[in-house]
Amino acid sequence: MFRVRGFAAALAMLALTSCASVVGSTESAVQIKTNPAQARCELKGHDYKASVETPAEIVVPHSAAPVTVQCAAPGFRPTSYTLDAKADGWIWGNSAFIVATGGIAILGAVVDESRGAGRSYAEEVQYDLTPERSRLLRARDRSGDVDLRLMAR
Repeated sequence: MFRVRGFAAALAMLALTSCASVVGSTESAVQIKTNPAQARCELKGHDYKASVETPAEIVVPHSAAPVTVQCAAPGFRPTSYTLDAKADGWIWGNSAFIVATGGIAILGAVVDESRGAGRSYAEEVQYDLTPERSRLLRARDRSGDVDLRLMAR
């Protein structure tokens, strides 16, 4: 009888070792906003690509992290940001099971990590683009007589 209970307890621990994969999600819905609105953003991560016009809500798999977000809008400099998934509470469940099982539950943590479970993205991100500004350049010809003024971007 004691053996059956011990086996059942060990089986239950192993079944729960990848708790983030079982209980949590492997993707997050992210609201992407930019200043100015109507910017075109390209998202690229591990085995992941997407293109959106802001504001937009997009579902991003956690396993794609970190995701590079490149945004551009007319009259603004193209700007690059990083969207990264942060550990959520379920990752601590794995840690507790690893300690409780004497390290046997490490398999669950490996499964969760490979699926991106136990992490999540921010629900909303705001990216500010820098306006392009013309600047004045001064140049002289070789003789030094003529002063040229040019507008550069």
